Amino acid sequence: MKKFYALLLLVPFFVLSQNNKENYDYFVQFNTTQFAKKVTIDSLFNHNLFKSFNKEKSDFKLKEFVALLDKSKNATIHGDYKDSLAYTQITLPIVDEKKITELIQRKLQKNTVSKDDKIIKKSKYSIYSPPNEDFSLAWNKKALVIYITYENTPGSYATESVYDTSYIVDEVEAVEVISDANYYEEEVVEEAQVVEAASGRVEIEEGVYETSVATEEYDEEYDEEAIEATEVVEVEDDYDYDDNYYKRLREQQEARANALRIVKHERQLKDIDKLFKKGFDIPTSSNVNKNADISAWMDYQALAGKMSSLYYLFGKMNPNTTPNTSMYSIKGMGMDMFFEDDKARIEQTVEYTEPLAAVMQKVISRKPNDKIFNYFPKNEPLGYFTYHMSTEEILKNYPAIVEQSFSALPIEKDGLDIAMDLMTTMLDEEATATLLDGDFTMFFHGMEKFDYTYKSVEYDDDYEEIEVEKTIVKTRPIFSFIMTSTHAKMSEKLLKLGVRKEVLVQQNGTYKVKESNEFGDMYIMKEGDVLVFSNGLQYLEKGSQSDFSKKVEKETSDNYFTGNFNIQNFIKSYMLVEDFGRDTAKALRFADQFRNIEMKSSNKLDGNKMKVEMNLNSNFSNKNILLQTLDLIDYMK
Repeated sequence: MKKFYALLLLVPFFVLSQNNKENYDYFVQFNTTQFAKKVTIDSLFNHNLFKSFNKEKSDFKLKEFVALLDKSKNATIHGDYKDSLAYTQITLPIVDEKKITELIQRKLQKNTVSKDDKIIKKSKYSIYSPPNEDFSLAWNKKALVIYITYENTPGSYATESVYDTSYIVDEVEAVEVISDANYYEEEVVEEAQVVEAASGRVEIEEGVYETSVATEEYDEEYDEEAIEATEVVEVEDDYDYDDNYYKRLREQQEARANALRIVKHERQLKDIDKLFKKGFDIPTSSNVNKNADISAWMDYQALAGKMSSLYYLFGKMNPNTTPNTSMYSIKGMGMDMFFEDDKARIEQTVEYTEPLAAVMQKVISRKPNDKIFNYFPKNEPLGYFTYHMSTEEILKNYPAIVEQSFSALPIEKDGLDIAMDLMTTMLDEEATATLLDGDFTMFFHGMEKFDYTYKSVEYDDDYEEIEVEKTIVKTRPIFSFIMTSTHAKMSEKLLKLGVRKEVLVQQNGTYKVKESNEFGDMYIMKEGDVLVFSNGLQYLEKGSQSDFSKKVEKETSDNYFTGNFNIQNFIKSYMLVEDFGRDTAKALRFADQFRNIEMKSSNKLDGNKMKVEMNLNSNFSNKNILLQTLDLIDYMK
């Protein structure tokens, strides 16, 4: 039965669509109609990878369920994580309400948990709440809705705690059930009565869920005098324990979890009734991209406020403070996915408020220091990324940027203003920015084997500890890191200090780190404003540009960030130094499938939005990349 529910929750990630209203904290839309132009949904779910879900004798076949979905409409996932009981709603358009009912009914007939495990037939929709699950299913002729609720504790998103049930008794209200075991008409059961049993437990009578709820009084059942008078028996086995105690503890925790589930189902019943009683419409949002195959959006401020541990900390210290609103803030974040025959493309978007967008434009519009290109690799490495920004602009606008970070926290605004003024007073933006100008580039050249010697402790014939030296063969990466610093003296002084303290050794214009480690011999090279850190200087140019450096220089003329990782060459070069054994064929298959991952981000904002683009490129284009990926997973399993 759990497998069936899991599939219901996973289906949206294959089906594709989205939309949003102002009260949504996040929204994902699977644009089924857009995606269907490239590959049919049926071809995805009929793939050999899903063979185990489509067996002839199975009472639930994935392809049969997919056939009930209306592929001419978009599917959506949205929710809210600000409420004390947050929710997620998954909406799947369907073509046959009756067959959905029959499908769920068949599962119930085979896996009924209790007498309350029933479908409730309402006038405008049907609903089913699995007694042992935290979600409900509801459907009418238009759509199937999966409605999930979470206990939302301070400082943590959707964190469930079965231990806090102090509010449960007050929230358990009237529940509607159905009497006929085969098909059910709407029937209202009288309000659940709450009585206190002699044992100190709270029991719910005449409701859908007749579950005993253990309260804090449950712990008082232990007789302290009786415990003290109990004879202490020495236990020989350290692993012996009181079975009854742990059994009672598990029962108590299960009762509390069941009580919390009752509250969740009650909330779900109310929310779902609001969705359907006036006619259900597929959710929509203006924040998503209808041209993408999958488009997602979230309210950044709402998420940051709930997930931040600082929010929880300051909330405890100052619980009555209303979070500040900031002019310099991130409004939302979006992600669009496109699946072509030869590549998968992801576009991530960050939307700023207008004042913060003006700051970020200054930060990313800085041109790279062209001197760095004279020390780039002679040939294209296996991977690289190069990032260029203005640290001076960051420091000048530091208060505004920090204000954005702390605006969601419950901190008094006056206190925040004082802290920001103190920071700006202490910082000399122009001088500090020369230490790190904002050019950062990393290269991954390859892998190499090396002998690693270490000391270990063994025992001799007399069981005395002896220290022995051992050597094993390991593999390490070869890499280089390049940055710029236009400060007149600081880097030079630091290098000379390293030599005086015998941390560095000067050799032929470079500085070698005296103590070698698992990364091998590390060198530091300083040429004017350029600082190079590398364990593979032989891969780099020394004062002239290569064809590769000219290519990257052209890329950075339009992008403040660009990078590439050659998957195919990395795997094949790794196989030269590492024996993959039985997995050799799988590694080669993976290397043949995907060519590389490309990343870039423009140095010009699109309105108030910053966009980062990533492409996963395939070596083939005979079918959609999703089908290619399923073929690969099926081969690798």
